[in-house]
This record gives sequence, C-alpha cells and structure tokens, in this order.
Amino acid sequence: MKKLFAFLKKQELLILACHNKKDVWTANVYMASDANGTLYFVSPTDSTHSKMILKNPEIAFSVAWFNPKNHSDRKGVQGRGVCRVAENAKEIATGVTLIARKFPDLRKTITLKWIRENAWGTKVWVIKPTYMKYWDDALFGDEESQEFTFK
Repeated sequence: MKKLFAFLKKQELLILACHNKKDVWTANVYMASDANGTLYFVSPTDSTHSKMILKNPEIAFSVAWFNPKNHSDRKGVQGRGVCRVAENAKEIATGVTLIARKFPDLRKTITLKWIRENAWGTKVWVIKPTYMKYWDDALFGDEESQEFTFK
C-alpha cells in the first residue's frame, strides 16, 4: 500500500466519474493526496460534477501515468469512493495545504480565506476511497496490479 500512496502523492490530475438518475459525467480535476490515500480537489459547487456528487456521493476515479519512451512502463489507479465537501476546518486546511504544495502557482489564490469567501462557491472536496486497483508494470510484472479495499 505504501507504493500506491507514494504514486498518488506524485500525481496531479484525477479523472472523476459521477452520475445521477439521468446521466453520467466525467471531470478532470487537479488533485492532491495525503499519506492515507485520501484525495482532495477544489471545485465550485455549481459545476456539473459537483451538483451530481452532492446528490450522489458515490464516484469512480482514475489516475494514469506512462513513460512515453517505454510503453511497458505504466502505472495507474482505478478506484471507487465517496466524495463530499470538506466538513471541518482541519479537512479544509489539509486540502488547501496539500494543493498549495503541489501547485505553487495557486498558493496566492487558493487560501483558507479565499475558500471561505469566494463568490463562486468553490469548496475543498474530499474523496475517501473504498476500493483501488493499482497497476504498476515495474512493481507487479506479469501480475500487473494489486487491489485494495478500504473501510
């Protein structure tokens, strides 16, 4: 699991899939993760994916990487989880801090004060994974992947 979490910490773009009774949707969001595999992103509550998540928090997600010089050197995560707006000051601060570390050019914009006061309804979102399939050619060879279930 250490290698899985280390891989996630290096990634920047998450593909998020959500749905409602009538439709499905994907969104690309800049992401950060903590040492326990919890994922964070920032998004306005009126975006299509946010509206869907607010009604149905069960989501799927994907992160992928490959070496363009060696297509046998691939890593990725496919997963499911529960997504929600950060619930307390600690979660908000964690999300803002992790995103600021990963994206230094956003440090001046995405601050705790800005999250509390922005006119767009932008919030810190938290994904608690329930399942992840981690594929890594170098680590797993012919087995290709390992699966993890979280509570």
